[in-house]
Amino acid sequence: MEVYWFMFVWVIFFGILTQMTSRYELVGGETYEPRARLFMAILVFSVIIFFSGMRSSFADTSVYRETFKTYPLLSDANSFLSDKNLKDKGFAFLGVLVKTFISDNYTVWFTIISVISGVSVALILYKYSCNFAVSAFLFMASCQFTWMFNGIRQFLVASIMFLCTDLILKKKFMIYALIVCLLSTIHQSALILIPVYFIVTGEPWSKRTLLFVGGVILAILFAGVFTNIFNDVVENTSYSGAIESLKETDDGTNIVRVLVESVPTIIAFIYRDKINEKLTPIIKLSINMSLMSTGIYVISKVVSSGIMIGRLPIYFSMYNLILLPWLLKNIFYKKEKDLVYYIMIVCYFAFFYYQMCITWGGPSYYSEILKLRYS
Repeated sequence: MEVYWFMFVWVIFFGILTQMTSRYELVGGETYEPRARLFMAILVFSVIIFFSGMRSSFADTSVYRETFKTYPLLSDANSFLSDKNLKDKGFAFLGVLVKTFISDNYTVWFTIISVISGVSVALILYKYSCNFAVSAFLFMASCQFTWMFNGIRQFLVASIMFLCTDLILKKKFMIYALIVCLLSTIHQSALILIPVYFIVTGEPWSKRTLLFVGGVILAILFAGVFTNIFNDVVENTSYSGAIESLKETDDGTNIVRVLVESVPTIIAFIYRDKINEKLTPIIKLSINMSLMSTGIYVISKVVSSGIMIGRLPIYFSMYNLILLPWLLKNIFYKKEKDLVYYIMIVCYFAFFYYQMCITWGGPSYYSEILKLRYS
């Protein structure tokens, strides 16, 4: 756990410095909000990117490491990439390109993926978060950072789509859909983002969002049918081999995580009348994305599919990193705002400890290149 504690301290320390050196920017033509400076934003995330790229083991890291070693060079890749049994060919093709033109060292491969993922998240928070320090803290404390160590294929797609936020705000659907289709060759679950586009581009708490809530209720009522449909969808994806074994071990998403990820949605709903006139396009989108995240987390808990369905919210939950700081800034007054911030810090810190040290038993870290091993 030493590495993760070090990362946490780094993010907090440099996050505070980032906020102290932030510039003010006119938002919505009426109010000024602090925005991080680009160098500082990247500096905050650099520690996560570094240790993620340098790792030699962590959960499914060994699988990606050994798979990368099997990738051929581009000159010999025709039969490899045309193999009908090869899943997620886009990811394999990227691996082949890296191995051919950059390096055959798996650490370089992991570092490239980490840089793309980490910088993508940092850039959107740099552009839209009204409190970068809090957003970075939430990224660590909610344990979303672990996606850069485990589940890197899906997070690579999720982070790139997060970087494409402006395409949603500017309603450039054709370009958005094209990127989703391309990224689906890396992780097919990305295709869920196409129908979701038509839900999240509406007004918060509109008929579209209420329709989604209705869909969640129906999914809960017909949990067995929903799970079977989902299994059929992923039958020909990289998830297929895991389905049968997961049925015996997967008891759904941890209820604590469901509650934690639902906090921004609940606050936004309770205070919807108070914030209605202050909403900007990015906050409207973030509210809808947060609702999507909460709904899918609820489904994953009820139908006991925390690993399969429970992985989908990452496409939406990163918008909580923008939403929650904005809600705290715009809902509460000075005295109560300070108290709410303290409560938030304590609660999220407690969740970090619970998730990392109790639920996961203190994840180990091993880096062959850094000569580090912590168990």
